Amino acid sequence: MSKDRARRRAERESTAALRLSEQGADRDKRAKRRQRRRLLPTRTRRRPRSTSALSIRKRERRAAIASTLLVVVVITYSMTRSLTMVIGVLLIASIATPALAAAFLDRSKK
Repeated sequence: MSKDRARRRAERESTAALRLSEQGADRDKRAKRRQRRRLLPTRTRRRPRSTSALSIRKRERRAAIASTLLVVVVITYSMTRSLTMVIGVLLIASIATPALAAAFLDRSKK
C-alpha cells in the first residue's frame, strides 16, 4: 500500500513540476511579447521611413525658407522704402534660394 501511495505522490509531484515549468514558459513568452509591444512605438519613432514623414520634412523645410525670405523682404522694404529694391531682393532670392537650400538643408548625403 505504501509503495502505491509513494508512486502516486511521485506522479503528482512530476505533473506539478511539469505544470510549473509550462506556466513559467508561458509567463516568459508573455513578458517578451509585452516588452516587444512596449518597444514598438520607440522603434517607429526612431526610424520614420514613411512617405508622409518625408513630405512633412519637405513642407517644414519650405516653410523655413519662405519665412526667412519674408523676413528679408520686410527688412529690405522697411530700410529702403523702395519697391524696386524689394523686387531686386526677390529676384536674387529666386536664384539663390534653391542653391542655398541644396547646400545647407540637404541631409540625404550624410
